[in-house]
Amino acid sequence: MSRHCSTEAEELRQHWDAKYHAAPFERLSWYQSVPQESLRLIEATGIARDAPVIDAGGGASLLAETLVNLGYADITIVDCSQKALDEARNRISSSASRVAWICADIRTFRSPKKFSLWHDRAVFHFMTGEDDRRRYLASLDACLDEDGVAIIGTFATNGPERCSGLTVQRYDAALVSSVFAPRFKLVSSSDVQHLTPSGSTQEFAWFTFRRTNR
Repeated sequence: MSRHCSTEAEELRQHWDAKYHAAPFERLSWYQSVPQESLRLIEATGIARDAPVIDAGGGASLLAETLVNLGYADITIVDCSQKALDEARNRISSSASRVAWICADIRTFRSPKKFSLWHDRAVFHFMTGEDDRRRYLASLDACLDEDGVAIIGTFATNGPERCSGLTVQRYDAALVSSVFAPRFKLVSSSDVQHLTPSGSTQEFAWFTFRRTNR
C-alpha cells in the first residue's frame, strides 16, 4: 500500500471513529431500528441462507444481527471504523463469532472469499471523485462471484448534498447505471424515505445490480 493510501485510510478511520464517539449510535442520522429496505432487497434476491454476504461499510448497523437471527450463516462486515465494528460486535455478544468483522477501507479491500451478495447502504455516495469510484468498483468486482448481486443504497437526487461533514454524490437510476456499466447491469431501483432519529427525512435511492460478465 502506498503512503498516500495509508494516510488516506487513517484519516477516514479517524473521521468515522470520531462520529461514533460523538453520540450514541441510536442518535446518529443513519440509525435504523429495523433495516427494512435492506432486508426486503436481500430477501428478494433469493440467495441461500448459507451464501456468503458482505456488508460494505456496515459499521454498527443492526443488519448483521438481523441477518444472523434470520438464519444467514456466512456474513462479513467491512468498515473503516473499528469503533463502529466493536459496537456492533458487543451488541450481539454470543452471536458475534458467527460474523467476520474486518476493519478496512472498502476501496482497497480484497478477500480470498467470493461473495454471493454485496450490500452497501450509504457508502458509495461518499465516492465523489472518479478515482474513488474506480477503486470502489474494483473492490466490488474482485469480491463478488460471477453470479453475484450488489445492492447499493445512496442518497437520491433530491436527498442531502452532505452527510457527517462530507460531500456526497446523489444518484438516480440513469446516473448510477452509467457508473456501474459495463460490468454490472441495473435490474431494479426504488426510492425510500429514511426518518432520522432527530425527526428529519432523507431521500434514498436503492439499486440492485447483477453481473454482465463482460
